[in-house]
Amino acid sequence: MGIGITGVGKYIPSKEITNEQVEAWTGVSAADIISKIGVTKRFVVEAHETASGMSVEAARQAMVMAGITADQIGLIICATFTGDYLCPAMACRVQEQLGAKNAGAYDVMANCTGFQIGLANAADRMTLDSSIAYALVIGTALQSRFINWKDPNSAIYFSDGAGAAILARVPEGYGVLASDIMANGKVYDAVRVRGGGSSYPLRTENVNDVLPYFELNGLEVWKQVVQFQPRVIMRVLEKISKKTDAVDFFIFHQANLRLIEFLMAKMKHPMHKTQTNVETIGNTGEASMAIALCDAVLAGKLQRDQLVVISGVGAGFIFGATVLRWY
Repeated sequence: MGIGITGVGKYIPSKEITNEQVEAWTGVSAADIISKIGVTKRFVVEAHETASGMSVEAARQAMVMAGITADQIGLIICATFTGDYLCPAMACRVQEQLGAKNAGAYDVMANCTGFQIGLANAADRMTLDSSIAYALVIGTALQSRFINWKDPNSAIYFSDGAGAAILARVPEGYGVLASDIMANGKVYDAVRVRGGGSSYPLRTENVNDVLPYFELNGLEVWKQVVQFQPRVIMRVLEKISKKTDAVDFFIFHQANLRLIEFLMAKMKHPMHKTQTNVETIGNTGEASMAIALCDAVLAGKLQRDQLVVISGVGAGFIFGATVLRWY
């Protein structure tokens, strides 16, 4: 049998930050933000909200769509770098809050590629272990607490949110067909949050206007996406003897609308064959592919037998792609 996606869910916080607010804080005009990256607004958590709480809300929606209960879940994978604590894994808290008493749980930290890598991990585990009937994969980003809102290089991009997917057994030939992952550690420092890591532990001397926050080289991100993301998509399609013209729909990490437009042009497909939300909710990091997938499902854009590619790029740099036959 195959391993496919049978339920999706999302959580987007309600507190809105407009381009006009970002302009006042950073000096980057609202019009320039739209022109450069396509973002019109973003949403961030309130003080009482947590990454695990967002994850649970998205997960519950996915479970309802899949028609399952928490005790049927055998595996929980959370893709995040913004868990409630530095340690332990947030997936364990999600497991407890959901009441998923039969689930193993762990985190993956692949940044904005995390949800796709979580899907690949879950499909692999379910293929090897027939006792896992259902897996829950969650991408979660609580990035607003790591943003210096005066920094024009990062404040224009990021938002908070969570997205989830339930994986289940589907007929042979459907579901996940192949996955591929690439990396380029030469640009390890192009996007980073150093504070709290073992090289910059939480000490008084490490609390300043830089270390606890995102540091981002937007030009380098563009260069990496242009160079490697089309390549990883080609590689995953080669594994099933397909080319890009066979793909019916694309789900990309929502970093930048202009990058998505570039990728669709590179794939030689029109924009209506992808789902975007970066315009209206910003870059939701590890959650972005999951939320875009949820949006596409709810809009009825994914139909049985379609060939779907889910592909992301994350800090490090990490590039990933999974191809599915939608069930």
